[in-house]
Amino acid sequence: MLRRKYPPQRAQLTYRQINRLLPFTSAPLFHALQLLATGDSARFHMPGHKGEPLFNTYAEIFAIDFTETYGTGNLYTGEGPIRDAEVAAARYFNAADCFFLTGGSTQGIMAMLATAVGRGGSVLIDRECHKSVCYACALLDITPYFVSAPLIEPFAVSGGLPKDEIERQMIDHPDIRAVLVTSPTYYGVCRDLPALADLCRAFGKPLLVDAAHGAHFPAVGLPAPIQEGADIAVLSMHKTLPCLGQGAVVLSGERVDKRSLRENTALFGTSSPSYPIMASIDLARAYTEGPGRAAYHRSAETCRELREYITRRTGFTALSEAQYPALDPCRLTVCTAGTDTTGHRLADMLWSEYGVACEMADERSVVFILTGADTASSIHRLRRGLRRISHRRREALPPRPAAPFPPAERVMRVRDAWFAHTGRVEPAAAEGLVCARPVTPYPPGVPLLWPGEKITRAHVELIRERWYNEIGEITVVISQGT
Repeated sequence: MLRRKYPPQRAQLTYRQINRLLPFTSAPLFHALQLLATGDSARFHMPGHKGEPLFNTYAEIFAIDFTETYGTGNLYTGEGPIRDAEVAAARYFNAADCFFLTGGSTQGIMAMLATAVGRGGSVLIDRECHKSVCYACALLDITPYFVSAPLIEPFAVSGGLPKDEIERQMIDHPDIRAVLVTSPTYYGVCRDLPALADLCRAFGKPLLVDAAHGAHFPAVGLPAPIQEGADIAVLSMHKTLPCLGQGAVVLSGERVDKRSLRENTALFGTSSPSYPIMASIDLARAYTEGPGRAAYHRSAETCRELREYITRRTGFTALSEAQYPALDPCRLTVCTAGTDTTGHRLADMLWSEYGVACEMADERSVVFILTGADTASSIHRLRRGLRRISHRRREALPPRPAAPFPPAERVMRVRDAWFAHTGRVEPAAAEGLVCARPVTPYPPGVPLLWPGEKITRAHVELIRERWYNEIGEITVVISQGT
Protein backbone atom coordinates (compact mmCIF):
# COMPACT_ATOMS: atom_id res chain seq x y z
CA MET A 1 0.00 0.00 0.00
CA LEU A 2 1.28 3.48 -0.85
CA ARG A 3 2.12 5.81 2.00
CA ARG A 4 0.74 9.32 2.29
CA LYS A 5 3.08 12.29 2.30
CA TYR A 6 2.16 14.44 5.29
CA PRO A 7 3.09 17.98 6.26
CA PRO A 8 5.91 18.03 8.85
CA GLN A 9 3.59 18.29 11.88
CA ARG A 10 1.32 15.45 10.67
CA ALA A 11 4.35 13.35 9.72
CA GLN A 12 5.59 13.58 13.31
CA LEU A 13 2.18 12.43 14.58
CA THR A 14 2.18 9.43 12.22
CA TYR A 15 5.71 8.48 13.22
CA ARG A 16 4.68 8.53 16.86
CA GLN A 17 1.71 6.30 16.07
CA ILE A 18 3.87 3.73 14.31
CA ASN A 19 6.35 3.73 17.19
CA ARG A 20 3.53 3.02 19.61
CA LEU A 21 2.48 0.09 17.46
CA LEU A 22 5.78 -1.75 17.75
CA PRO A 23 5.34 -3.27 21.23
CA PHE A 24 1.78 -4.36 20.40
CA THR A 25 2.05 -6.30 17.15
CA SER A 26 0.25 -9.10 19.01
CA ALA A 27 -2.88 -6.91 18.91
CA PRO A 28 -4.26 -7.77 15.44
CA LEU A 29 -7.14 -5.30 15.29
CA PHE A 30 -5.08 -2.37 16.56
CA HIS A 31 -2.34 -3.31 14.11
CA ALA A 32 -4.76 -3.40 11.15
CA LEU A 33 -6.29 -0.03 12.02
CA GLN A 34 -2.83 1.53 12.39
CA LEU A 35 -1.82 0.30 8.95
CA LEU A 36 -5.03 1.67 7.44
CA ALA A 37 -4.56 5.02 9.21
CA THR A 38 -1.03 5.44 7.86
CA GLY A 39 -1.88 4.16 4.39
CA ASP A 40 -2.76 6.03 1.19
CA SER A 41 -6.55 6.15 0.96
CA ALA A 42 -9.39 8.62 0.55
CA ARG A 43 -12.12 7.99 3.13
CA PHE A 44 -15.61 8.64 1.78
CA HIS A 45 -17.34 6.73 4.55
CA MET A 46 -18.28 7.24 8.18
CA PRO A 47 -17.23 8.73 10.61
CA GLY A 48 -17.48 12.34 9.50
CA HIS A 49 -14.03 13.38 10.74
CA LYS A 50 -12.46 11.15 8.00
CA GLY A 51 -9.52 10.42 10.25
CA GLU A 52 -8.22 13.98 10.09
CA PRO A 53 -6.74 15.64 13.22
CA LEU A 54 -9.42 18.33 13.48
CA PHE A 55 -9.10 18.47 17.29
CA ASN A 56 -5.70 17.96 18.85
CA THR A 57 -7.03 15.96 21.76
CA TYR A 58 -8.62 13.38 19.45
CA ALA A 59 -6.04 13.39 16.65
CA GLU A 60 -4.70 9.89 17.22
CA ILE A 61 -8.15 8.47 18.06
CA PHE A 62 -9.71 9.89 14.88
CA ALA A 63 -6.92 8.30 12.84
CA ILE A 64 -8.01 4.76 13.79
CA ASP A 65 -11.75 5.46 14.00
CA PHE A 66 -13.18 3.51 11.05
CA THR A 67 -16.42 1.81 10.05
CA GLU A 68 -17.02 -1.53 8.29
CA THR A 69 -14.92 -1.04 5.18
CA TYR A 70 -11.94 -2.58 3.37
CA GLY A 71 -9.63 -4.23 5.87
CA THR A 72 -11.47 -3.39 9.09
CA GLY A 73 -13.70 -6.44 9.50
CA ASN A 74 -17.25 -6.64 10.87
CA LEU A 75 -18.02 -7.22 14.55
CA TYR A 76 -21.37 -8.95 14.24
CA THR A 77 -20.47 -11.27 11.37
CA GLY A 78 -17.21 -12.29 13.04
CA GLU A 79 -14.67 -11.60 10.33
CA GLY A 80 -11.42 -9.78 9.61
CA PRO A 81 -9.01 -8.44 12.22
CA ILE A 82 -11.84 -8.05 14.75
CA ARG A 83 -12.30 -11.81 14.70
CA ASP A 84 -8.55 -12.34 15.00
CA ALA A 85 -8.58 -10.11 18.09
CA GLU A 86 -11.53 -12.00 19.60
CA VAL A 87 -9.78 -15.33 19.09
CA ALA A 88 -6.67 -13.95 20.82
CA ALA A 89 -8.83 -12.78 23.75
CA ALA A 90 -10.60 -16.16 23.99
CA ARG A 91 -7.22 -17.84 24.21
CA TYR A 92 -6.03 -15.40 26.88
CA PHE A 93 -9.14 -15.91 29.04
CA ASN A 94 -9.14 -19.71 28.46
CA ALA A 95 -12.63 -19.60 26.95
CA ALA A 96 -14.13 -21.50 24.04
CA ASP A 97 -15.00 -18.20 22.39
CA CYS A 98 -15.07 -14.45 22.97
CA PHE A 99 -17.14 -11.64 21.47
CA PHE A 100 -16.25 -7.97 21.78
CA LEU A 101 -18.78 -5.52 23.22
CA THR A 102 -18.83 -1.74 22.81
CA GLY A 103 -21.87 -1.25 25.05
CA GLY A 104 -20.15 -2.30 28.26
CA SER A 105 -21.10 -5.28 30.41
CA THR A 106 -24.73 -4.12 30.22
CA GLN A 107 -24.83 -5.25 26.59
CA GLY A 108 -23.19 -8.54 27.51
CA ILE A 109 -25.52 -9.28 30.42
CA MET A 110 -28.56 -8.74 28.22
CA ALA A 111 -27.12 -10.95 25.47
CA MET A 112 -26.18 -13.61 28.04
CA LEU A 113 -29.68 -13.76 29.51
CA ALA A 114 -31.32 -13.74 26.08
CA THR A 115 -29.18 -16.71 25.07
CA ALA A 116 -29.38 -18.82 28.24
CA VAL A 117 -32.87 -17.95 29.50
CA GLY A 118 -34.78 -16.46 26.57
CA ARG A 119 -38.09 -14.63 26.41
CA GLY A 120 -40.52 -15.52 29.20
CA GLY A 121 -38.08 -17.78 31.06
CA SER A 122 -36.99 -17.80 34.70
CA VAL A 123 -33.56 -17.26 36.25
CA LEU A 124 -32.10 -17.60 39.74
CA ILE A 125 -30.19 -14.41 40.50
CA ASP A 126 -27.61 -13.44 43.06
CA ARG A 127 -29.26 -10.47 44.81
CA GLU A 128 -25.94 -8.59 44.41
CA CYS A 129 -26.61 -8.35 40.66
CA HIS A 130 -26.25 -5.15 38.64
CA LYS A 131 -29.35 -3.20 37.61
CA SER A 132 -28.76 -4.16 33.95
CA VAL A 133 -30.05 -7.63 34.90
CA CYS A 134 -33.30 -5.95 35.87
CA TYR A 135 -33.42 -4.19 32.49
CA ALA A 136 -32.96 -7.52 30.72
CA CYS A 137 -35.80 -9.07 32.74
CA ALA A 138 -38.09 -6.18 31.75
CA LEU A 139 -37.21 -6.41 28.07
CA LEU A 140 -37.34 -10.22 27.85
CA ASP A 141 -40.19 -10.78 30.33
CA ILE A 142 -37.95 -12.95 32.50
CA THR A 143 -39.07 -14.01 35.98
CA PRO A 144 -36.34 -13.57 38.60
CA TYR A 145 -35.87 -15.65 41.72
CA PHE A 146 -33.30 -14.47 44.25
CA VAL A 147 -30.64 -15.83 46.54
CA SER A 148 -28.87 -13.58 49.06
CA ALA A 149 -25.48 -13.98 50.68
CA PRO A 150 -24.89 -13.34 54.39
CA LEU A 151 -23.26 -10.00 55.14
CA ILE A 152 -19.65 -9.53 56.22
CA GLU A 153 -19.55 -7.29 59.26
CA PRO A 154 -18.78 -4.52 59.99
CA PHE A 155 -18.55 -3.82 56.24
CA ALA A 156 -22.17 -4.82 55.53
CA VAL A 157 -21.16 -6.32 52.16
CA SER A 158 -22.30 -9.67 50.79
CA GLY A 159 -20.06 -12.69 51.29
CA GLY A 160 -20.31 -16.23 49.96
CA LEU A 161 -23.52 -17.49 48.39
CA PRO A 162 -25.24 -20.32 50.30
CA LYS A 163 -25.21 -23.38 48.02
CA ASP A 164 -27.96 -25.12 49.99
CA GLU A 165 -30.29 -22.19 49.32
CA ILE A 166 -29.46 -22.25 45.60
CA GLU A 167 -30.20 -25.97 45.53
CA ARG A 168 -33.50 -25.47 47.38
CA GLN A 169 -34.56 -22.75 44.94
CA MET A 170 -33.86 -24.95 41.91
CA ILE A 171 -35.86 -27.79 43.46
CA ASP A 172 -38.76 -25.50 44.39
CA HIS A 173 -38.76 -23.72 41.00
CA PRO A 174 -38.10 -26.25 38.21
CA ASP A 175 -38.86 -23.50 35.68
CA ILE A 176 -35.47 -21.89 36.44
CA ARG A 177 -33.38 -22.09 33.26
CA ALA A 178 -30.08 -20.63 34.51
CA VAL A 179 -28.24 -19.29 37.56
CA LEU A 180 -26.62 -15.84 37.44
CA VAL A 181 -24.06 -14.76 40.04
CA THR A 182 -21.75 -11.76 40.47
CA SER A 183 -18.06 -12.51 41.04
CA PRO A 184 -16.08 -10.52 41.96
CA THR A 185 -18.51 -8.09 43.53
CA TYR A 186 -18.05 -4.32 43.59
CA TYR A 187 -16.34 -4.71 46.98
CA GLY A 188 -13.94 -7.39 45.73
CA VAL A 189 -15.63 -10.52 47.11
CA CYS A 190 -15.17 -13.62 44.94
CA ARG A 191 -17.71 -16.43 44.94
CA ASP A 192 -16.89 -20.15 44.87
CA LEU A 193 -17.50 -20.60 41.14
CA PRO A 194 -16.24 -24.22 40.84
CA ALA A 195 -18.67 -25.38 43.54
CA LEU A 196 -21.53 -23.39 41.99
CA ALA A 197 -20.68 -24.79 38.54
CA ASP A 198 -20.83 -28.37 39.90
CA LEU A 199 -24.21 -27.66 41.46
CA CYS A 200 -25.58 -26.14 38.26
CA ARG A 201 -24.36 -29.09 36.19
CA ALA A 202 -26.07 -31.49 38.59
CA PHE A 203 -29.37 -29.75 37.74
CA GLY A 204 -28.55 -29.31 34.06
CA LYS A 205 -28.59 -25.49 34.33
CA PRO A 206 -25.99 -23.14 32.85
CA LEU A 207 -23.98 -20.95 35.22
CA LEU A 208 -23.81 -17.31 34.14
CA VAL A 209 -21.27 -14.97 35.74
CA ASP A 210 -21.23 -11.21 35.84
CA ALA A 211 -17.46 -10.77 36.20
CA ALA A 212 -17.53 -7.14 35.12
CA HIS A 213 -14.90 -6.22 37.72
CA GLY A 214 -12.62 -9.22 37.11
CA ALA A 215 -11.07 -8.69 33.66
CA HIS A 216 -7.63 -8.34 35.28
CA PHE A 217 -7.67 -11.73 37.00
CA PRO A 218 -5.43 -13.55 34.47
CA ALA A 219 -2.90 -10.73 34.81
CA VAL A 220 -2.57 -11.48 38.55
CA GLY A 221 -2.54 -15.25 38.13
CA LEU A 222 -6.19 -15.98 38.88
CA PRO A 223 -8.48 -18.04 36.63
CA ALA A 224 -11.11 -16.43 34.43
CA PRO A 225 -14.74 -17.56 35.02
CA ILE A 226 -14.91 -20.08 32.15
CA GLN A 227 -11.88 -21.87 33.62
CA GLU A 228 -13.79 -22.21 36.87
CA GLY A 229 -16.80 -23.81 35.23
CA ALA A 230 -18.99 -20.92 34.10
CA ASP A 231 -20.87 -21.38 30.83
CA ILE A 232 -21.05 -17.66 29.94
CA ALA A 233 -19.29 -14.74 31.59
CA VAL A 234 -19.18 -11.00 31.00
CA LEU A 235 -16.07 -8.93 31.72
CA SER A 236 -15.76 -5.13 31.60
CA MET A 237 -12.31 -4.58 30.14
CA HIS A 238 -12.59 -0.84 30.83
CA LYS A 239 -13.17 -1.22 34.57
CA THR A 240 -9.79 -2.65 35.53
CA LEU A 241 -7.67 -2.78 32.35
CA PRO A 242 -6.23 0.06 30.21
CA CYS A 243 -9.21 0.16 27.85
CA LEU A 244 -11.59 2.89 26.70
CA GLY A 245 -14.92 3.24 28.51
CA GLN A 246 -17.62 0.80 27.35
CA GLY A 247 -15.10 -1.82 26.24
CA ALA A 248 -16.17 -5.29 27.40
CA VAL A 249 -16.21 -8.94 26.31
CA VAL A 250 -18.55 -11.89 26.68
CA LEU A 251 -16.88 -15.29 27.07
CA SER A 252 -18.49 -18.63 26.34
CA GLY A 253 -17.83 -22.22 27.28
CA GLU A 254 -18.13 -25.27 25.05
CA ARG A 255 -21.81 -25.96 25.75
CA VAL A 256 -23.08 -22.54 24.64
CA ASP A 257 -24.90 -21.81 21.38
CA LYS A 258 -22.28 -19.36 20.13
CA ARG A 259 -24.24 -18.29 17.07
CA SER A 260 -27.18 -17.32 19.27
CA LEU A 261 -24.88 -15.48 21.67
CA ARG A 262 -23.30 -13.48 18.82
CA GLU A 263 -26.72 -12.61 17.42
CA ASN A 264 -27.91 -11.43 20.83
CA THR A 265 -24.88 -9.15 21.26
CA ALA A 266 -26.07 -7.48 18.05
CA LEU A 267 -29.66 -7.34 19.32
CA PHE A 268 -28.61 -5.28 22.34
CA GLY A 269 -25.72 -3.41 20.74
CA THR A 270 -25.29 -0.53 18.35
CA SER A 271 -25.08 -1.24 14.64
CA SER A 272 -22.13 1.19 14.55
CA PRO A 273 -19.69 -0.29 17.08
CA SER A 274 -16.74 1.92 17.95
CA TYR A 275 -13.49 0.81 16.37
CA PRO A 276 -11.35 2.75 18.88
CA ILE A 277 -13.14 0.94 21.70
CA MET A 278 -12.63 -2.44 20.04
CA ALA A 279 -8.98 -1.64 19.33
CA SER A 280 -8.49 -0.67 22.98
CA ILE A 281 -9.93 -4.05 24.05
CA ASP A 282 -7.36 -5.69 21.78
CA LEU A 283 -4.55 -3.52 23.16
CA ALA A 284 -5.55 -4.06 26.79
CA ARG A 285 -5.45 -7.82 26.31
CA ALA A 286 -2.08 -7.66 24.53
CA TYR A 287 -0.67 -5.40 27.24
CA THR A 288 -1.75 -7.52 30.20
CA GLU A 289 -0.66 -10.68 28.40
CA GLY A 290 2.76 -9.11 27.85
CA PRO A 291 4.52 -6.19 29.57
CA GLY A 292 1.55 -5.26 31.76
CA ARG A 293 1.51 -8.55 33.62
CA ALA A 294 4.35 -7.47 35.91
CA ALA A 295 2.62 -4.13 36.56
CA TYR A 296 -0.55 -5.90 37.71
CA HIS A 297 1.39 -8.22 39.98
CA ARG A 298 2.94 -5.13 41.57
CA SER A 299 -0.53 -3.62 41.91
CA ALA A 300 -1.75 -6.71 43.78
CA GLU A 301 1.25 -6.54 46.10
CA THR A 302 0.62 -2.82 46.68
CA CYS A 303 -3.01 -3.53 47.55
CA ARG A 304 -1.94 -6.20 50.06
CA GLU A 305 0.49 -3.75 51.67
CA LEU A 306 -2.17 -1.05 51.83
CA ARG A 307 -4.60 -3.38 53.56
CA GLU A 308 -2.00 -4.15 56.23
CA TYR A 309 -1.00 -0.49 56.54
CA ILE A 310 -4.59 0.71 57.00
CA THR A 311 -5.34 -1.85 59.69
CA ARG A 312 -2.05 -1.16 61.50
CA ARG A 313 -1.64 2.62 61.14
CA THR A 314 -5.17 4.05 60.90
CA GLY A 315 -8.45 3.80 62.75
CA PHE A 316 -10.12 2.33 59.69
CA THR A 317 -10.37 -1.34 58.66
CA ALA A 318 -9.49 -2.78 55.27
CA LEU A 319 -11.41 -5.79 53.99
CA SER A 320 -8.85 -8.62 53.92
CA GLU A 321 -8.61 -12.39 53.97
CA ALA A 322 -9.11 -12.17 57.74
CA GLN A 323 -12.78 -11.33 57.07
CA TYR A 324 -13.25 -13.31 53.84
CA PRO A 325 -10.84 -15.80 52.24
CA ALA A 326 -11.33 -15.05 48.54
CA LEU A 327 -10.87 -11.41 47.49
CA ASP A 328 -9.95 -9.53 44.35
CA PRO A 329 -6.25 -8.81 44.99
CA CYS A 330 -6.51 -5.36 43.40
CA ARG A 331 -9.64 -4.08 45.16
CA LEU A 332 -9.26 -2.02 48.34
CA THR A 333 -12.36 -1.68 50.53
CA VAL A 334 -11.88 0.59 53.55
CA CYS A 335 -14.46 0.52 56.35
CA THR A 336 -15.09 3.48 58.69
CA ALA A 337 -17.17 1.52 61.22
CA GLY A 338 -15.96 2.20 64.76
CA THR A 339 -15.10 5.83 63.97
CA ASP A 340 -17.17 9.01 64.05
CA THR A 341 -17.35 9.32 60.26
CA THR A 342 -19.04 7.57 57.35
CA GLY A 343 -17.80 6.20 54.07
CA HIS A 344 -19.39 9.10 52.21
CA ARG A 345 -17.67 11.69 54.41
CA LEU A 346 -14.32 9.94 54.17
CA ALA A 347 -14.59 9.92 50.37
CA ASP A 348 -15.45 13.63 50.33
CA MET A 349 -12.53 14.51 52.62
CA LEU A 350 -10.07 12.50 50.53
CA TRP A 351 -11.18 14.39 47.44
CA SER A 352 -11.40 17.91 48.90
CA GLU A 353 -8.19 17.72 50.95
CA TYR A 354 -5.93 15.39 48.97
CA GLY A 355 -7.39 15.18 45.47
CA VAL A 356 -7.94 11.44 45.86
CA ALA A 357 -11.01 10.17 43.98
CA CYS A 358 -12.44 6.82 45.05
CA GLU A 359 -14.47 4.44 42.91
CA MET A 360 -17.50 4.56 45.21
CA ALA A 361 -18.59 5.08 48.79
CA ASP A 362 -21.49 3.95 50.93
CA GLU A 363 -22.51 4.56 54.52
CA ARG A 364 -19.74 2.38 55.94
CA SER A 365 -17.06 1.87 53.30
CA VAL A 366 -15.02 3.44 50.52
CA VAL A 367 -13.85 1.38 47.53
CA PHE A 368 -10.64 1.97 45.56
CA ILE A 369 -9.63 0.18 42.34
CA LEU A 370 -5.90 -0.47 41.92
CA THR A 371 -4.44 -1.29 38.51
CA GLY A 372 -1.10 -1.48 36.76
CA ALA A 373 -1.49 2.19 35.81
CA ASP A 374 -1.29 3.56 39.37
CA THR A 375 1.80 5.64 40.06
CA ALA A 376 3.87 5.62 43.23
CA SER A 377 2.82 9.23 43.77
CA SER A 378 -0.88 8.32 43.65
CA ILE A 379 -0.43 5.44 46.08
CA HIS A 380 1.51 7.70 48.46
CA ARG A 381 -1.24 10.32 48.29
CA LEU A 382 -3.91 7.73 49.12
CA ARG A 383 -1.91 6.30 52.02
CA ARG A 384 -1.13 9.75 53.43
CA GLY A 385 -4.73 10.93 53.12
CA LEU A 386 -6.14 7.90 54.93
CA ARG A 387 -3.58 8.19 57.73
CA ARG A 388 -4.02 11.92 58.32
CA ILE A 389 -7.81 11.86 58.18
CA SER A 390 -7.87 8.89 60.52
CA HIS A 391 -5.80 10.73 63.11
CA ARG A 392 -8.51 13.41 63.29
CA ARG A 393 -11.33 10.94 63.83
CA ARG A 394 -12.61 9.74 67.19
CA GLU A 395 -13.55 6.22 68.13
CA ALA A 396 -17.23 5.39 68.21
CA LEU A 397 -19.35 2.41 69.06
CA PRO A 398 -19.42 -0.14 66.24
CA PRO A 399 -22.69 -0.04 64.29
CA ARG A 400 -25.29 -2.70 64.86
CA PRO A 401 -25.29 -5.50 62.27
CA ALA A 402 -26.73 -4.28 58.99
CA ALA A 403 -30.15 -5.45 57.92
CA PRO A 404 -30.01 -7.83 54.93
CA PHE A 405 -32.05 -7.35 51.79
CA PRO A 406 -35.71 -7.88 52.73
CA PRO A 407 -37.24 -10.99 51.14
CA ALA A 408 -38.66 -10.36 47.68
CA GLU A 409 -42.45 -10.22 47.55
CA ARG A 410 -43.20 -10.08 43.85
CA VAL A 411 -46.80 -9.11 43.06
CA MET A 412 -46.33 -8.19 39.37
CA ARG A 413 -44.07 -9.35 36.59
CA VAL A 414 -41.01 -7.18 36.05
CA ARG A 415 -42.10 -6.29 32.52
CA ASP A 416 -45.67 -5.43 33.55
CA ALA A 417 -44.47 -3.16 36.35
CA TRP A 418 -41.91 -1.43 34.12
CA PHE A 419 -44.45 -0.55 31.44
CA ALA A 420 -47.29 0.34 33.81
CA HIS A 421 -48.50 3.88 34.53
CA THR A 422 -46.18 5.21 37.19
CA GLY A 423 -45.68 8.02 39.68
CA ARG A 424 -42.99 9.11 42.13
CA VAL A 425 -43.22 9.23 45.91
CA GLU A 426 -40.84 9.77 48.81
CA PRO A 427 -39.62 6.54 50.46
CA ALA A 428 -41.69 7.19 53.60
CA ALA A 429 -44.85 7.24 51.49
CA ALA A 430 -43.99 4.13 49.45
CA GLU A 431 -44.90 1.40 51.93
CA GLY A 432 -47.51 -0.96 50.52
CA LEU A 433 -47.07 0.24 46.91
CA VAL A 434 -45.51 -1.67 44.01
CA CYS A 435 -42.07 -0.68 42.75
CA ALA A 436 -41.92 0.27 39.06
CA ARG A 437 -38.20 1.05 38.55
CA PRO A 438 -35.18 -0.49 40.27
CA VAL A 439 -34.40 1.39 43.46
CA THR A 440 -30.66 1.62 43.02
CA PRO A 441 -28.14 3.42 45.20
CA TYR A 442 -25.60 3.93 42.40
CA PRO A 443 -22.80 3.06 42.44
CA PRO A 444 -22.61 0.11 42.61
CA GLY A 445 -25.99 -0.21 40.90
CA VAL A 446 -27.35 -3.12 42.93
CA PRO A 447 -31.16 -2.83 43.11
CA LEU A 448 -32.60 -2.73 46.59
CA LEU A 449 -36.06 -3.10 45.04
CA TRP A 450 -37.05 -4.57 41.69
CA PRO A 451 -40.01 -3.61 39.51
CA GLY A 452 -43.01 -5.69 40.51
CA GLU A 453 -41.97 -6.04 44.16
CA LYS A 454 -44.15 -4.83 46.98
CA ILE A 455 -42.48 -2.11 49.05
CA THR A 456 -42.50 -3.10 52.71
CA ARG A 457 -41.71 -1.30 55.93
CA ALA A 458 -38.38 -3.17 56.00
CA HIS A 459 -37.45 -1.59 52.65
CA VAL A 460 -38.33 1.88 53.88
CA GLU A 461 -36.31 1.41 57.07
CA LEU A 462 -33.30 0.11 55.14
CA ILE A 463 -33.40 3.12 52.84
CA ARG A 464 -33.63 5.47 55.83
CA GLU A 465 -30.74 3.71 57.58
CA ARG A 466 -28.25 3.30 54.73
CA TRP A 467 -29.24 5.23 51.61
CA TYR A 468 -31.42 8.14 52.67
CA ASN A 469 -29.40 10.77 50.80
CA GLU A 470 -29.05 8.68 47.64
CA ILE A 471 -32.72 7.74 47.26
CA GLY A 472 -34.90 10.82 47.20
CA GLU A 473 -37.94 9.31 45.47
CA ILE A 474 -39.22 5.92 44.36
CA THR A 475 -41.08 5.24 41.13
CA VAL A 476 -44.18 3.20 41.85
CA VAL A 477 -47.02 1.65 39.89
CA ILE A 478 -50.12 3.83 39.74
CA SER A 479 -52.15 1.58 37.48
CA GLN A 480 -51.23 -1.37 35.32
CA GLY A 481 -52.61 0.21 32.17
CA THR A 482 -52.85 -1.73 28.93
